Amino acid sequence: MLAVNNEIMKSTTTKCSYDEALNLTGFGKYNYRMLCSCNLLILAMYLDIFGFSVALPAAACDMALTITQQGFLSAVPLIGVMLSSYAWGLCADTIGRRRTLLIAMPIGAVMNLAASVAPTYASLAVFKFLSAGFTSSANAAAFVLLGETTPARHRSRFLFLMASATMYVQLVICLVALPVFELSFNVHVPWLSLNYRPWRLLMLIISLPGILGVIGMVFLHESPKFLLSSGKEEGAVDGLKKIYSSNTNGKNDYCVTQIYLEDSTFRIPSDLSFVRKMWNQTAPLFKPPLLKNSLILYYLLLTAYMTSTGYTMWVPTMTNAYFNGGDTSGKTFCEVASTSTSNVTASTNCNNAVQPLTLYAVACYSAVSGSLNIILSFVVGSIGKKKLTILVFTVSVISGLALIFVTLPLLSVALFYFFNYVSLILGTVNTYLVELNPTYLRGMATCLSVVVARGFGFISVQLIASLLEDYCTPTISGYVILVMSGLAVTFLLPADASIKMDSANHVKKLNETTKTRC
Repeated sequence: MLAVNNEIMKSTTTKCSYDEALNLTGFGKYNYRMLCSCNLLILAMYLDIFGFSVALPAAACDMALTITQQGFLSAVPLIGVMLSSYAWGLCADTIGRRRTLLIAMPIGAVMNLAASVAPTYASLAVFKFLSAGFTSSANAAAFVLLGETTPARHRSRFLFLMASATMYVQLVICLVALPVFELSFNVHVPWLSLNYRPWRLLMLIISLPGILGVIGMVFLHESPKFLLSSGKEEGAVDGLKKIYSSNTNGKNDYCVTQIYLEDSTFRIPSDLSFVRKMWNQTAPLFKPPLLKNSLILYYLLLTAYMTSTGYTMWVPTMTNAYFNGGDTSGKTFCEVASTSTSNVTASTNCNNAVQPLTLYAVACYSAVSGSLNIILSFVVGSIGKKKLTILVFTVSVISGLALIFVTLPLLSVALFYFFNYVSLILGTVNTYLVELNPTYLRGMATCLSVVVARGFGFISVQLIASLLEDYCTPTISGYVILVMSGLAVTFLLPADASIKMDSANHVKKLNETTKTRC
């Protein structure tokens, strides 16, 4: 029936809305290629941010890093993301989603390669800061690019699948790290004043997804919706024709010749200063009619990612405390985890700094997280985004409360992991950000989500580093309360059925206000 309806529309349609025109391009190879490329780019970003946490125990041993230095080195990518995401959001909304990715991601890959041969703690921190700063463009542009080139029927599922790529980060790096850490080479490189050890090879390998993602993006096209919102209707139609041709094995009978946007458009004058452009892209998100939803969504990100990012950075280190040979029976999670910071010492033999069982456990943590996200991507349509968000927060709260009291080692590790799975709200929040904001603000809306998540994540990593050894139980209790507050706020989210109506009302009001903007 759907095919028949599409044939009827193709024979009669010349002008239609963007979503209707996108639906007429079909669903096929182009969409899957876009999904794969965007997934590789977002995976590269998260490998850059979180991948180093797996190598950190070995790097700490090699460089004799203190716990304070480890905490800063874990968090420095978050600083890069936080400071640069704003600019990448502006670039995505002004020069284009695809172009932003093709400019920033290759530079990020080069910085990551440089970090793998950084000889000192300071140089390693600088290169990780720069690499994360450039790869963060993926969050500002890739999510929006995928959402704007995927037909509405498949959009939520694709965005959830892309969010799943972020959950598989530590699985990917652990699977690579297992054979790499089995190696025991130690090659002195005089001209760099360093000893090249397996953890450096691991850092080199995690640069590959970004390189592959850039290659894939070269053969794809700019978002037609971005082109249309920029006043380039001819380019938008041409882009849709190319998508249609790719999805239909080379057919050139795409019938749409004119398209229009149902939401508001706004072209940023080229003579405005950079600061003024950033203000024009940010201010509408925090004014009626978008203010309420922006505050709700960004607070949910704050509660979820201050918790998950803060502890995820320490997952390998804390898990390692359970498998380093110490007695953990009859002890609570905090009694074991607090030793992960107090027992760090310098050593000339760093080959066994990361235990294989730790890598298996962290891989399971990541695999379960990603798999749950994929499952959620298939049930979100029937359950609804709001109910799903409430469910994720509820499971996290229950796990956090139980974690404080349980003394069974494996159960404690499992509860700790499920407490961090509050990050599974990323898919629903990004879908809300795409659906509730007009086209010209979506890049900035998603990049601000990174600023909020990673900014508070950076604070959280430092907070946990300073409190874990002596105040572990009060710290976890505080984070449980934080997640509880997020659970309470989820009930203020708009019902799924009302989103389209709310968006239409927002568009009318924004159309009135944009007429008077600079």
